[in-house]
Amino acid sequence: MKLAITTPIRGCSTEDLKSLASLSEQGGFYGIFSPEVPIYSAISNAQVMAEATKKIKVGTWITNIYMREPIMCAAEALTVQELSEGRMILGLGVSHKPINDIFKIDMGDPYEKTRDYVTKVKSYADGSSSQLIIKRDLIPFDIHIAGLTTKTASLAGELADGIMPYLASRIHLAKLYKSAISAGASKDFELTAGIPVFLSDDVDAALKAARVGIGRQANRPFYKRVLRNSGFEDVVDKIDSGIPAEEALTEELLNEVCLYGKAQDCRKTLDSYYNNGTTLPILTPFNVGPQSPLDMMNQLLQLLD
Repeated sequence: MKLAITTPIRGCSTEDLKSLASLSEQGGFYGIFSPEVPIYSAISNAQVMAEATKKIKVGTWITNIYMREPIMCAAEALTVQELSEGRMILGLGVSHKPINDIFKIDMGDPYEKTRDYVTKVKSYADGSSSQLIIKRDLIPFDIHIAGLTTKTASLAGELADGIMPYLASRIHLAKLYKSAISAGASKDFELTAGIPVFLSDDVDAALKAARVGIGRQANRPFYKRVLRNSGFEDVVDKIDSGIPAEEALTEELLNEVCLYGKAQDCRKTLDSYYNNGTTLPILTPFNVGPQSPLDMMNQLLQLLD
C-alpha cells in the first residue's frame, strides 16, 4: 500500500527539505509533497527534494493557480520532471480566499478558472499548444486537482490524473471518488486523501494540538464547506455563531478527519482509508509541543513499521 507525506505546512529550510526527502525515501514512503504558503514556492521545494532523492515521488500539495501564469507553471514543473527523471506530481488548486485577498487576487469563478488553467498547463506540458515556439521532449508530469466538492471531483476525473481532497470524512471521500470515476477517470487515477497528523506518545498533548491545528483551518470558508459536506454541520454552525473553533470541534470530528496520538494506535485508522477506496493517503504533519520537522518525521516513520 502506498503512503505519502507533506513537508510542514508552514514551511521549513532547504536543508530540512533535503533531510526530510531523504529520510522519506529511506523509510519507504511513496511520495513527499510540499504545501505552498507564501513566501514558499511548492514547485521550488519539489525541485530541492528531487535533487536529494533518487526514487521517491516529489510534488506540490498544492500550487496556487492564481500566483503563476500557466506557461510558467508548466515550464517549472517540467524542469522538476526532467531533473527527477519522471517523478514529479503537480498538485493544482485555488488556495483560499483569505490568502488570495491579501494579495488582491480576484478569484472569479474558481471552478472555471481551474478548468482553463489545467487545460493550458496540460497543453504546454505535452507540447500540443499552438502558442509554443519550442517543445520539450519529456514525458508529461501527472496533474492532481485539489477537490473538496463533487463538482470539482468530476473536473479532476475529466482532466487530471488524481484528486487531492483534505479534511474530508471517509463518507464524503467516497462521494468525491465516485464523482471522479463517473466523469471518466482512468483506472490509474489517484484517489488521495489529505490527512492532518498530530503524533506523540502524549495522547492528551496530541489531542490538544489537533484542536488548535484543525481549529485554525476550520475557520476558512472552503474547509467549513467540506466539514459541512462531511456531516459536521452542527460544528460549523457553532463556529459561525462565534464559538472558538478549537472549542467547537468534537472528538468525533477529530477522529474522522485527522490522526492524533501514538503512531501505533493511528495505524488502524489509517488502514480504514484504504478500505474506503483511498489509493494514496497524504499525511500532513503538525507539531505537538516543541517538535521539530525531523522530530515529526521520526514519528511518521513509525507508521511504516
